[in-house]
Amino acid sequence: MAAASIPTAAGSLRLAVCGLHLRGQPLNSQLTDLGARFVDTCKSAPCYKLYALSPPAVAAPPSKPAMVRVNTGGAAIALETYDLPLTSVGAFMTKVPPPLAIGSVLLEDGCTVKGFIGEPYVIEAGEGVEDITYLGGWLALWSVGPPPRDMEAWSASDS
Repeated sequence: MAAASIPTAAGSLRLAVCGLHLRGQPLNSQLTDLGARFVDTCKSAPCYKLYALSPPAVAAPPSKPAMVRVNTGGAAIALETYDLPLTSVGAFMTKVPPPLAIGSVLLEDGCTVKGFIGEPYVIEAGEGVEDITYLGGWLALWSVGPPPRDMEAWSASDS
């Protein structure tokens, strides 16, 4: 079902996630502990690139995904949407480390929601940045090879 066809819960913000906050991933509890409820799986509009960021692109392990909107060469990226209570948005925002941010994400159904994005400056710097757009999503990264060396750090990370 398209995310736009499911009404946002009253008093909530619809939020799209693409990586470590997906169901079954190590940071999903940052959402669920704040009362976020899973809505649906969907894809972004085909105007995004997806990158895996490792140090020095991010301050410390684990590797993190960064979705960046582009004018050309983008693809539809696998996402999940959640309804996060408005009373929890501030607390959640404090857990989003740079160069990640919460911004506007265009979904394949034409709906715009808030979601994780990467700040373009880190992509332009190039170090610790791997373009994984061709995979179509963060979880597909593990189906094509071994997990990153810093996978053990996921459970210890709070960002």
